Amino acid sequence: MTPRLPVAPRPPRSRFADDAGIATPVEMMYLIVFCLVAVLFLGFVGRLHAAGVQVTNAAQSAARSASLAPDPAAAQLAATEAVAGQGLVARCSTSPTVSMSWSPSPSGSWQGGTVTVEVSCVVRNQSLTGVWWPGSRTVVMTDTQPIDRYQR
Repeated sequence: MTPRLPVAPRPPRSRFADDAGIATPVEMMYLIVFCLVAVLFLGFVGRLHAAGVQVTNAAQSAARSASLAPDPAAAQLAATEAVAGQGLVARCSTSPTVSMSWSPSPSGSWQGGTVTVEVSCVVRNQSLTGVWWPGSRTVVMTDTQPIDRYQR
C-alpha cells in the first residue's frame, strides 16, 4: 500500500464563481449611456450660460452707449449699434432685438435720468447641445445706466 500524500485544503468557494460575466457588459452599457446624457446636459447648461453672459454683456454695452448719447433718439441708435457690434448674430438664430426706455431726471430733462436697455436673443437648442435637439430658448437681459447730468 502506498502512502497518500496530504491534500491541500480548497480555497473557499465564492458566491460569484458561477457568474458567466453577462451582467457586466449590460451594466456598463447603462453607465455609458448615463454618462453621455450627463455630458450632453452639462454642455447644454454651460452653453446656455455662455449665451446669457454674452447677451448680458451686450445689454450692458448698449446701455452704456445709450447713456452717453445727447438725446433719446441718438440713444436708441447708439444702443442698437452697440448690440450689432457684439457679435450676437453668430449666437442668435434671428437678429437680436433691442428695446430702450428712459426715465427723466427730477427736472424732467434727459441729463440726470436713467436709461434701460433690454436685449433679447433666440438661441436654438441644437447650437446649445451640439447635437440635433428641437426647439429654442429666448435669452433676455436688461441693464440700466445713469445718464450723466453734466454731459454736453
